[in-house]
Amino acid sequence: MDEPVKLIQEKTGKETLVDTLGMVSYALVVGAGIDYSAGLDAMGIVSARAYGTAINIPTGGPYGKWRNFVYKKTKTTDQSSKLKKYVAELLSFNSFQVPLYATVVAVGSLASNLLANGEFKIDFNKVSTGAQHLAMASPLIGPTLGLYTEGLRRLFGLKSAPRKARESLEDKL
Repeated sequence: MDEPVKLIQEKTGKETLVDTLGMVSYALVVGAGIDYSAGLDAMGIVSARAYGTAINIPTGGPYGKWRNFVYKKTKTTDQSSKLKKYVAELLSFNSFQVPLYATVVAVGSLASNLLANGEFKIDFNKVSTGAQHLAMASPLIGPTLGLYTEGLRRLFGLKSAPRKARESLEDKL
């Protein structure tokens, strides 16, 4: 295999692992608070976080790639204003994580109803409330998740999403 191709594959794999680590660790802490605000009880929160972790492991890397894509498409680079970066993070988060989170609350609700009442039932009011709460909290959560992820990328020697977007734009010139 050509050395540059091998290096790119190693960096991409490392980026996927780092983005997954960031997503899982961030979501465990912040997600529990959102679960609670959605009205889940302790068993529902544990179930939602277990399912959320199971979902975040395979989706953490794709979310990182989605962020890279959004930064590239919106031409948001490391030289862009803080406001533009904030909007890119918000767009990334709301278009990927909010719909995904609705499935997490649904599973938490289902598990809670099964264990408490023996009913195979999803409380769609809680699903809707959870998604709404996450969307309302997204102006804080999306950008802080982005900052956290970028900090982990930096710690592990990886390029930031804004820098990758800038380099991609420079390559086109």
